[in-house]
Amino acid sequence: MREQTGRRSKAAPAAESDPEEFAALVGERIRLARQERGWTQVELAEAAGLSSNYVARLERGELGPSLFVACKLAEAFGLNVDALVGPGEQQSGKRRRAPTARTP
Repeated sequence: MREQTGRRSKAAPAAESDPEEFAALVGERIRLARQERGWTQVELAEAAGLSSNYVARLERGELGPSLFVACKLAEAFGLNVDALVGPGEQQSGKRRRAPTARTP
């Protein structure tokens, strides 16, 4: 049996190994995708076939979505499910700033 040290592997980000951090990360991605579209939680819930209370709890990170729910949300947004639950930066929400030109 392998001994557990309590430390996380350097290769695995915290959100991949901690369910609460994962739920918070996914909730933030859902909220950003919804806001980018100018949708309310009620509008997202209707588009995904969910209750608005459930969407609110997902966005707050109180719950992590099942694969079924993540797929329904991704479909409503027109995104790949990886954009919501995959590793790394969100595909749709965070935009990088263009580099600014430096003046001498």
